[in-house]
Amino acid sequence: MAKAKKLATKMKSTIKKRNDPVFARKFVTYGVIVSSVMVALSLFVAVCFNPEAIAKRKFEFLAREYYETYYYEKFFENMTEEAFEAKMETFEKTGFQPVPLRQLLLYKNGKNSGFKKYFEAGNFSCDKNTTTAKFYPEKPYGVKDYRVEFTFNCTDE
Repeated sequence: MAKAKKLATKMKSTIKKRNDPVFARKFVTYGVIVSSVMVALSLFVAVCFNPEAIAKRKFEFLAREYYETYYYEKFFENMTEEAFEAKMETFEKTGFQPVPLRQLLLYKNGKNSGFKKYFEAGNFSCDKNTTTAKFYPEKPYGVKDYRVEFTFNCTDE
């Protein structure tokens, strides 16, 4: 009988807690916090681990590296400063020939071939010939003085 009385008392105190407005506010507050964290976490995962977003970031990185460490030097090679300036003024309006993803992966003896996995991930794939970067030099025509337009041709099946 004593055990039953203890159990009944314990149940009454639990019921009282549930009817307590402070308990209800805490419960709702914690519920909102947990829900908010879950939504934020799911958005973070959707943005950061999305194959398309990763491919775009890697493509932009490869394009910038290509222009700054390879293309600019090759273009400037064996050219006088006046001729260089005149050519760059022309290309400032028209832009250089678009560089396909295939070329970015293969230049310098396939130095970037390890990046290929980002453009062929599961059902996601990019066309290596039509995914391009087009560079437009800007004054004063230094290594980092340019803008780039990206053309992505990727599918997620």
